[in-house]
Order: sequence, then C-alpha cells, then structure tokens
Amino acid sequence: MAKPTSYLSFDLETTGIDSFQDVPVSYAFVEHRIFNSSSVVARETGIVNPGKPIPPQATAVHGITDDMAKEGLALGEAVALIRERIRDCWASGGAIVGMNVAYDLTMVEALCEKYDLPTLSSAGPGPVLDVYVIDKTLDKWRKGKRTLSDLCIRYGVVIDNAHSADGDAEATLQIYEAMVKEYSDLANLELAKINETLNAWHHEYLSSLSDYFVKSGKSAIKPGRFGWPINHRD
Repeated sequence: MAKPTSYLSFDLETTGIDSFQDVPVSYAFVEHRIFNSSSVVARETGIVNPGKPIPPQATAVHGITDDMAKEGLALGEAVALIRERIRDCWASGGAIVGMNVAYDLTMVEALCEKYDLPTLSSAGPGPVLDVYVIDKTLDKWRKGKRTLSDLCIRYGVVIDNAHSADGDAEATLQIYEAMVKEYSDLANLELAKINETLNAWHHEYLSSLSDYFVKSGKSAIKPGRFGWPINHRD
C-alpha cells in the first residue's frame, strides 16, 4: 500500500482573506518523514514583498509590517519559488499538509495565472492533506470552534509563534501526526486515494454547511468554494 514519501506542511501569511485578490507576505515549508521518527528534514521560510500596503488588520494578526515586507522577495519571485517547492513535493511522491490549505493553494494558483506561470493544477494537483477537513469529518460531532489553536488543544500540540507561517506550518504537521495515530481510516489512506477521499469529505461538510445557511435565511455557499484542493472562481 503506497504512502507518501514525505509530508510537506505549507502555510502563507497574507494581506487578507480573499484567495483571488490578496497576496502573501510570508511563506513557510516544514517537511517531515512520518515513517522515519517524524523528524524535521527540511524547513524554509521567507518574507514576501506584496508590492502594496499591508492592511493594519492583517499586520495585527501576523505582525509583518510594510517596512519588514520591503526587505522580502518580490511577489513574482516568491510565487515562482512557492510553486516550485509544491510541485517538487508532488513529483517526488510527497503530500502537502495544511490547515484550510485550499485557501493557500488557491492563492498560489491565482498568482501563477497572474504571472503567466504553469499553475499547480496544470498537471493535476498532487496529494493534499488538510487537517481542517480531516477534523471536520472524523470528529464531526465535537462542539466548538476549529481554528488552528483549537485543533492544537484537541490533539495535544504546543504551538510556537502562532500566526507566523513557520509556527503554523509546524503545528499543522504535528496535528496531522497526532491524527494518524488516532484514526485508523487516516493511517490506512493510500497515496492514490488521498485527494479523492478528502474531496469527498470536503464536499460533504461544505454541502451540509451550505444547507444550514439556506435554512437559516442566508445565502448558499458559492459553487467555487466546492473546488478542492483548489477553489474555482465563481
């Protein structure tokens, strides 16, 4: 039964919450080989110059100011690097791990289009493991919020440097490792079935949430959000 050769956790800190309009101000990759004592085998992080002012509300979350960002990689250069790291992971048989990672991957996809780079989906997205999707499915009836901090508490992970890209990436990977130990369905998931399975889980919980919104008199979730692991434009 084929499993990923490695697990590369990926996180962006950004100018806002719109994957199609906002851009990164920092990125991080943390790689583990879970079958080999879960040790960190690679770590990379960097600041990105977004080419525009960072909204104060975004800085309040991740702490990156305009002056800090000016010293970072140009946006186009950062997008090319991030894209390359993700594609290299998939090409080597690895899986991307993230927290609500469709947001991050969708942003990279949109920026690849902007800078006329081959997109992440041009050759088909490789395996993606999202701890938010997994938690919503395998611990469906737990009450309360499901932020990264909440998942850290649930799975016994101590998070360092919360809301920094590298801190969040490391915590996400540790959450996934704890999930693998707890859920046999996840531990037995084959490499070739990862995206098919998580896509189904994502669609199930998002459909349920959309139905709830409609019954509550709110708008249904837009169709583009159902695209996974990369959202579609509505």
